[in-house]
Amino acid sequence: MEPGNGSLSLKEKVIKELLEGKRKCYEAARELGVTPRSVYNYFHRFLERGPDGLRDHRTGNHRKLSLQEEAAIVALKQERPKRSARLIRNRLGLKVSEEAVRLVLVKHHLNRKNTCPSAT
Repeated sequence: MEPGNGSLSLKEKVIKELLEGKRKCYEAARELGVTPRSVYNYFHRFLERGPDGLRDHRTGNHRKLSLQEEAAIVALKQERPKRSARLIRNRLGLKVSEEAVRLVLVKHHLNRKNTCPSAT
């Protein structure tokens, strides 16, 4: 259920039932598909901020790399296999983390383990 249509969200409904003693923490966790610790956190955020405390307030860089950016990462790495993820990111002016670039290299089997000759 969407909170915008006047009805309670599932999370809000379950937390209110927990407050009223109609539900136990482990039942709420099972219903919501989360750990009891998450239910505890929801409960306390609800007490502090009401229904707004149950909304997802996470932040982060949710920007995805485009296919063109991914292809450019692969091309730069193939051109010079010893280039680091940081150097590639900086050279292309990408606004993602070094780890995002590294994951593209791993996906295409271009990470250091696959590009360096073995010591044997």
